Amino acid sequence: MISKRAYGAILMASLVVPSVLTGCDGDDITGGLCCTDFKVGADLTGVDFGVDASIKGQFAAFAQASGDLSGAASAALDGVSGACKGLAQVGGANATADEPADPAARVKFWCDLAVAKIQASFQAEGGASAALQINVTPAECKASFKAEANCQASCQVDASCDASAKPPTCEGGKLEVSCEGGCTAEAGASIECEGGCTGECSGACTAEGGVSVECNGKCDGTCEAGGSANGTGVQADGSCQGKCNGTCTASATAPAVKCEGTCKGSCNAKCEAKAGASVKCDGKCEGKAEPLSCKGGELKAQCEVDANCGGNCSASASAKAECTPPKLDISFKGAAAASASGEAALMVEAIRLYLPEILLVFQARGQAFVDLTGKVVASGSATLDPGKLGVKGTACLAAIVPVVIQAGANVKAAVEASGSVAGQFSL
Repeated sequence: MISKRAYGAILMASLVVPSVLTGCDGDDITGGLCCTDFKVGADLTGVDFGVDASIKGQFAAFAQASGDLSGAASAALDGVSGACKGLAQVGGANATADEPADPAARVKFWCDLAVAKIQASFQAEGGASAALQINVTPAECKASFKAEANCQASCQVDASCDASAKPPTCEGGKLEVSCEGGCTAEAGASIECEGGCTGECSGACTAEGGVSVECNGKCDGTCEAGGSANGTGVQADGSCQGKCNGTCTASATAPAVKCEGTCKGSCNAKCEAKAGASVKCDGKCEGKAEPLSCKGGELKAQCEVDANCGGNCSASASAKAECTPPKLDISFKGAAAASASGEAALMVEAIRLYLPEILLVFQARGQAFVDLTGKVVASGSATLDPGKLGVKGTACLAAIVPVVIQAGANVKAAVEASGSVAGQFSL
C-alpha cells in the first residue's frame, strides 16, 4: 500500500522530473511503471489505468479533464499568439522579429508588439479608444450534453439511480435539443433555431430553392439590390444590403428579418423542421427531443454524484465546448473618420479579423480555464485514495499532474496577453 507521504512525494516528483515517468521507451514498459495510456486530446473513456474498481470513474474523469484542459489551453495560447502576431505585423511591421521558442513567452512577445502597433496606428486620433466605436456581440459556448452526462454517470454515488430517466439539467442556461417537429418560443421571447423560422430571424439565413433572402450583412453568395428596405446591393465595405442568393450573416446591429430559407440564429416565433428533418433549438419542443448541449449554464446531475468527479466532468465538457467567436461592428468616431490615416484604416481591418480570437480567450474561456485547472489538480489529491491507485495508476497520476498544471500556466499567459490587447479598446 502506498502511504500518504509517498503519495505526496509522487505528486512532487511529477512536478520536478516528469520526464522520468513519461519518457519510457518500448523496451522498459514493465509492471505498469510507465504511463503510455494518457494522451492529451484523446478519448480516455475505455482506458484501464489499473486502479481499484471503486475509483475507476473518478480517475478516468480526472485524466480526461486534465487532457482536455491541456489541449484547450494550448489552442488558446496558439490562437492568441497568432492573432497578436497578425496585429503586430500590419503594414509589414515587425516582419523580421525573432520570436521566443517558449509558448508563454511567445504570446507575451507578440501581444506586446501588437499593443505598441495599435497605439502607434491611432496616435494621431488620441488612441484606439478615442478613435473607434466597437460594438461586440459576445461569444457563445455550448458544452456537449451527451459527453458530460456519460461522464457523470460514472461518478454516481447511488448505483440504483437511473441516469437515463433522470438526466442532468442545464442550470443557469438553456438546453439545446434536437427536436422532431418544431420548437416554440415563450411569450415575448426568442429561441435559438437551426431550421425554418415562422417569424423574424437574427443571425444567418440561407436561401433555398433559388429564392434570395433579405440581407443586411455578409453575403456568402450573390448580392443584389432590392429587399424590403430597397437595399442597393454590394456596399463599399463589401457587405450586402438587399437580397442574397446564398447565406446572409446579419451584422450585429441589423434588425431581425423574415427568413424565407433556413435560419441559424435567433427566431422570435416557431422553429420548424424542414423535409422531415429534426431542428436544433432551445425552446419548447412539440415532438420527441434529444438533448444536445447546455448554453450559457452548467449541467447538474439529478442522480447524486461525487462532487470532485462531477466537477472534472464539467471541466472536460467546458474544455471541449464549441464556441462561436464574438462578432464586431467597428466604425470611426466622429471627427476621427475624417482625420484617420491609411495606417489606421489598415489596422481597423486587422482588428476586425483578429480581435474576435483575442476576446474569445479573454472574455469567454480564459479565466474559467484558469479556475478549472486549479480545481482539477485539487480533485486529484483530494479524492484519489493512494491505497487504491496501484503501480500503473501511480505512474499515470504522476504523468498527469504536471500536464494539467502546465495547462493552467499556459492559459494564464494567454489571458494576461489577450487582456493587454483588449485593454486598448472601449468594449
